[in-house]
Amino acid sequence: MKAFFLTFLITLSCTKYAQFSSEGVSTSLKNVEMSVSDLNEISWAVGKWKDSKVTQSFTFIVSLPKLSHDDFEKIQNQTNMNAWILRLIVNQNNKTQDLGPLYVPLGSKKVLRGQAYSFPSSVALKIYYSAAFPSERFRFSNCPAFDHRKRITKLNIKNDNSTFDLSFDQTINYPEKAQLVEFAPTAFNGGETLTGEYFVEIAPYNVEKKTILGAFKRIPQYIDISEEELINVPSCDGVHPENQ
Repeated sequence: MKAFFLTFLITLSCTKYAQFSSEGVSTSLKNVEMSVSDLNEISWAVGKWKDSKVTQSFTFIVSLPKLSHDDFEKIQNQTNMNAWILRLIVNQNNKTQDLGPLYVPLGSKKVLRGQAYSFPSSVALKIYYSAAFPSERFRFSNCPAFDHRKRITKLNIKNDNSTFDLSFDQTINYPEKAQLVEFAPTAFNGGETLTGEYFVEIAPYNVEKKTILGAFKRIPQYIDISEEELINVPSCDGVHPENQ
């Protein structure tokens, strides 16, 4: 028990919280730290005898800003923030596409005395090929839809995990429908090719008013999917997915 308590204290002392700053009309979080980790390619056994492998999707985890309970109370007292909103941006062939936003609710001011706030520490994201995105039925097909035959062969996390600042300097309507982050990874349709650079951007958000309280900030680390290869699946030649 003593060893557990000591470990708990060490963990708390090593936690790097962002620092809330309020000077006049300027309000911000300084030294925000977010990272990208656990990048994985999800394979898909295909073919009549499941003897070939293509890529179904890739997944990764994004850590969220760490807030002390005191700073979170200050933020709630001085702003309307009650969530983080993130959006996933992909650069492919010199074109930029917003794959969509997701939001992460934070604690409420209406907590019982002595009860601690519980902050989400990270979110998991999953980017599908379009052949696997629509439903489980598509993902269980022996012969994928849209003649999908691609496998990711090179994927990396790029850039250092440096800190940055987040400003609460404006209120902007943001009517785009955002996905609520739940226990399962938040899913996105990446299209027929997944090569490209994937960036995550974050902003303070009010869920009910659908407003962001500061400009989106791109986190330093990003995903680079640089190579795909075409896989030969002879048993799927000429097979329509609906006829399987």
